[in-house]
Amino acid sequence: MPTQGMSTAEQGFQGTAAPRGTDLSMDRAAPGAPIADLIYDLRDRCGSSDTFYSELAVFCDLLVAEIDGRAGAAIRDFGKYVQAEWHEPPRSHGEYAIDLLTLGFVLRRYGEVAQASQAWAIKAARWLYWLRSRKAWSKSVADFARAMLIRQSLLPRMDHRPSETLWPPERLRRVIAWLQATGEFEQEVARIERWASFLTTLPGTEAAHLIETATDLFDWFEHEAEWTLGEYTKGVREFLAGEYGNRGCREDQVFCGKAPVEYHLGMAATEVMNRGLRAEFDRTRRRAVLVPACLRDTKAKDCKARVSGVDMTCSGCDPACTVNRITQRMRGVGALVYLVPHSTGFSKWLERWQRAKGVGVVAVACLLNILPGGYEMRARSIAAQCVPLDYPGCRKHWRRESVATGVNEDRLVHITITPNFGRQPEAGTV
Repeated sequence: MPTQGMSTAEQGFQGTAAPRGTDLSMDRAAPGAPIADLIYDLRDRCGSSDTFYSELAVFCDLLVAEIDGRAGAAIRDFGKYVQAEWHEPPRSHGEYAIDLLTLGFVLRRYGEVAQASQAWAIKAARWLYWLRSRKAWSKSVADFARAMLIRQSLLPRMDHRPSETLWPPERLRRVIAWLQATGEFEQEVARIERWASFLTTLPGTEAAHLIETATDLFDWFEHEAEWTLGEYTKGVREFLAGEYGNRGCREDQVFCGKAPVEYHLGMAATEVMNRGLRAEFDRTRRRAVLVPACLRDTKAKDCKARVSGVDMTCSGCDPACTVNRITQRMRGVGALVYLVPHSTGFSKWLERWQRAKGVGVVAVACLLNILPGGYEMRARSIAAQCVPLDYPGCRKHWRRESVATGVNEDRLVHITITPNFGRQPEAGTV
């Protein structure tokens, strides 16, 4: 009998404690034939992404050590500052290191185009994004106007690298405004705003030096990540050189136009963030797994998923469906699975789990959505872990015909129920 005052999802958790000693190596469907024209693919020739995760873990050890060696003291000071001035709960040292890397990434990748864009265009695009986000009736018109404005006025020098090596801290405000105008960097902007605030507390030369350190670190990261992770993102360059340039003016042109290094940053940030959140996640007693609807097979149009409010759960209508298989596996270990139809609905789901204390949330998403999603869960104090799709396949952004996506199901199960999964989380926080 449902408990009064509890959400549908919370009621479903009653009596679902994960059994100990559960066999996690259940049979999985064999990997299918290779799919052409994938933007990224984390799998090896045998259809497994296990090697990717092993390589990523080693690379992130090196990455955090490199950032700490160049800017460890500044990162610790930054952590103390955001806790005191922004009332932000403590995060791991590795997460603060990723924040500094994100600052360098934003300046290197988007600093030049932000400075070249006209102030009126930035302001107009920000207003149109506000309008489409709050007025449902105006979404299609606002999106079309934004697409035209972004193409003509906000992306004139997208392929140019910054000519400057020193960035005055006050110029960060222009970059932040440009990022907000695109509508694609909400969570990244939140991190950059904290750095912009912190930099104002430093002497001018010290602030400029820290910005230079951030951009130098990103240059190092771009080179090393391409060497280590570039094999998994070969499709990005092919897409940008071909299909992307022939698509005309679209609302998702900034999202789809991201470079391979942005995928690599999502990989690394997700690994480091998972480590930072692991101890808190392990303390939760109930688990929810959020999976994208694109995991369904090609019969998605015939899907009979149960819908109740924002809840969307698998009914088991198709034995071959990946969501059905994941749901059955998770049910065996006491976790509940929910479908998220699109990334735009992710925040609604997070409102649910922000209120449901004691629930650990595992979110599956494509690489370009997983970092913003992880940041948002972190900001909402949700004990979470993130698992990227092995490859994307939606027609909305990447393909002319959709294909069912995939995820490393064994890793998903283990990361959901195994204490201290994988590498030990960092021992201390700033």
